[in-house]
Amino acid sequence: METVILKNGTVYDPLTKDFEKKDIAVSGKKIIAADEIPSGKASIIDVTDCLVTPGLIDYHIHLYSGCDGAVKADIMTFPNGVTTAVDGGTCGVSNFEMFVKTDITQSLTRIKSYLNVSPAGLASSVFSENVNPEYYDLEKMRDLFHTYSEHLVALKLRISRNIVGSSGLTREPLIQTIKIAEELECPVVVHMNDPIIDVEEAVEYLRPCDVFCHMYYGDGSTIVNHQGMVKEKILEARKRGVLFDACNGKGNFQFKTAIPAIQNGFYPDIISTDFSPMTQYVHPVISLPHLMSKYMNMGMPLAEVLNAVILEPARQLKMEEELATLKAGTTADIAVFKIAEKDTRFYDFTEASIEGHQLIVPQMTIKDGAIVYRQTDLD
Repeated sequence: METVILKNGTVYDPLTKDFEKKDIAVSGKKIIAADEIPSGKASIIDVTDCLVTPGLIDYHIHLYSGCDGAVKADIMTFPNGVTTAVDGGTCGVSNFEMFVKTDITQSLTRIKSYLNVSPAGLASSVFSENVNPEYYDLEKMRDLFHTYSEHLVALKLRISRNIVGSSGLTREPLIQTIKIAEELECPVVVHMNDPIIDVEEAVEYLRPCDVFCHMYYGDGSTIVNHQGMVKEKILEARKRGVLFDACNGKGNFQFKTAIPAIQNGFYPDIISTDFSPMTQYVHPVISLPHLMSKYMNMGMPLAEVLNAVILEPARQLKMEEELATLKAGTTADIAVFKIAEKDTRFYDFTEASIEGHQLIVPQMTIKDGAIVYRQTDLD
C-alpha cells in the first residue's frame, strides 16, 4: 500500500475540536506525520479548499440482507464519506449470527450492530416485530453479547403505538428492555415515533448513554409542546446524559417538530440516516452528507454537525481514540468534502421543505489506508 499525502486541506479533529490547515499522510493502514516522509516518496493528492475529517459513522442504518428492508453497506457508505456503520437492530437472537456471516464479514465497511429484543428482529415489512417481553430470550442475548462483543453495541426496541398497542401492552417492553440492558451492561436505543406512552414518561426510563431515536418525529406525543418549546422532561433527560439521534428515515422526521426544537437550540447529539431501500439515494434522506447539509442550513454549526456524525457515535462505540481523530498512529479512516454553494431543497415525508444554500459534497473516502471512493475531478 503506497504512502499518500492529502495536501493543503482544512483538517477537523473532533477530539481536539480544532480546524487547522495542514497535510495528512497515510502509510499502510495508519496516519503518520507528513513531515516524516522524504521528498518524492509519496503520492500527493491536492485537497485545497476541501474539508478533511475522520471517516463518518452512520450510527443507524439497516444492513441485514436476509430481510426485505436492508441496503448494501459498501454502496451506501464509501461514496458518502462513511467508514463505520451501525445496524439499527434489524436482527434479533434468531438471525443475528446469519447477519454476521452474510453481511458483517463480507463488507469492507466496519459494521457494528444493535440487537433487537424481538427474537426475529425486523424480518418483514408485512408485519411488525413482536415486542412482548414474554418472548425475549435473555439466555441467547447473553450468549450473543459474549460471543460477538466486537460487533454488538446496544439493545434496540421500538415502542410506537402501532407496534406495541396491538399486543395490549404499554410501558412493559421498555421497562424489561432497560432491565436486560442493565445486566448486559449496554445502552438501549429506543425508536420513539408516536410512542405508546407519553414521551415525557418514556424518556424518564432512559439512562445516561441510552439513545432516544428519531427525536424529530411528528406523530403523537413529540418532544415539543403546543407553544413550540422543548418539553421539560426532554431537557432534563439530556442533562442526565440521554443522547438524542435525529435518525431521519422515511417517516421519522418532520419539520414541524425539528424547526421549533432547533430554534430552541435543541440540536441532535447524533445524526444518522436509518437507510432502507425506501430512502437509498432518494428524498427525504439521499445520503448522510445530505442530512448533514440540512442541519447546517437549519443553523447548526459545522463543528457540531461533524461531532454528531463522528465524535458522539465514536464515544457510543467506545472507539473515540481510534475513530474520532486524525492524529498520527491512528487508523487511516478519512473523509474529504467540499462545501458547495448551491440552492437546495430539503424535504420530509409530508413534502414539507426548507431551502438551503450550502451542500456538503463527498470528494474522497479512505478506509484502513486504502482509497475506496474518489470524486472524478479530485486531482
